[in-house]
Amino acid sequence: MNILLLGATGRVGEAIMKIVLQKGLKLTILVRNKNKITLSDANLTVVEGDVYNHALLKNLSENNFDVLINVVGANPLKPSTLVADTAKVVVEIFDQKPMRYLAITGIAQMEKSFFGKISIGILKLTPVKHAINDHQNAYNTIIESNLNYSLVACPYIVDGETKGTFKKKPIFSGGFKTIHPGDVAIAITDELNSNNSNTITGIWY
Repeated sequence: MNILLLGATGRVGEAIMKIVLQKGLKLTILVRNKNKITLSDANLTVVEGDVYNHALLKNLSENNFDVLINVVGANPLKPSTLVADTAKVVVEIFDQKPMRYLAITGIAQMEKSFFGKISIGILKLTPVKHAINDHQNAYNTIIESNLNYSLVACPYIVDGETKGTFKKKPIFSGGFKTIHPGDVAIAITDELNSNNSNTITGIWY
């Protein structure tokens, strides 16, 4: 399996990188600074650049990846379009490629119960609204594309040890949920062996 990972230097990305390489899979990562990558592996290819370099990504797309994993993120409390911009570039360059697209999104993009809708409504009154808007724009781009996607919907990702167990739900029922980076990585990499297509699944403790 040949995998391209975007967001490898983030908390979730680093955990995904380790899991993928432990599985003996071929992995290419796109990072803005190669010096941030201290891991060395025969199956790891490190490419320096960012998602705004369309020419570079176009060149990478010729590698015929089986899977593209996107865990690019921004500060959830500040205005940003990074997540949405990344989704647009991915669709522009990889939309017609026969590969799977695995990515994280927010719980606001999930189907919601009545109390789930109330919870998201409250969050939209806080600075988290910036992350909600960014992920919503990315989500809209992906679901309107031809990509074969599986999205893992995350609540607030807090630092903490990997637990290895968490709830997986198709509907957000409300309340304040959290998840640790290592468990997000597990949920994403578990999708490598699934046949899920065009799905969104929430994970939390």
